[in-house]
Amino acid sequence: MHEKIYVSSDIRSDGAANFLQATASINLIVNAITALIAPQQYDAGLAAIQLLKDGMHLHNIHPNLAHWTSVWSGCAMIVNRKTWLHRDLGAAPMDYDLLFSSGTHDQCMLDVHDLGLRLLYLPGTAVAIAGKVLRHGVKTWDGGERICQAWFMKDAVHDRLGQQRPDWVCHKDYLDLLT
Repeated sequence: MHEKIYVSSDIRSDGAANFLQATASINLIVNAITALIAPQQYDAGLAAIQLLKDGMHLHNIHPNLAHWTSVWSGCAMIVNRKTWLHRDLGAAPMDYDLLFSSGTHDQCMLDVHDLGLRLLYLPGTAVAIAGKVLRHGVKTWDGGERICQAWFMKDAVHDRLGQQRPDWVCHKDYLDLLT
């Protein structure tokens, strides 16, 4: 028997409802991107969030959960910080993380070290990356503030909720969208 899942202290905070309401339109875009690029991951995320909102798997339900509109089980805001090369260890290997860049900066590169890639990473850019598999980071930026909203799915949460891991996304999945 598993212990119940706790709602994070950030979601339980006084300002969380306002933040979640203010970012709801971004969540719609992020959800749509996820549904297009990784349909199985989207379905698993949606099912997991619904199970959490139903409250059966939670230690205590919290009213701020009603404002969570994302299919992702976690989100981090990275503001004006370097992110050294790292892997996102909490994810399943085949899960994408979705990184959404905003701010006022006019120069930034996202390094995907394991592939030898340096991607232009300006405001309005969204990057899906297998974050557990590929080391990635931002060493520096210029020209203003840099904000990254990083969406991720915690494999341990999905496992606890009985959600099956998605298959690896392959080119056939994208071709199927076109037919």
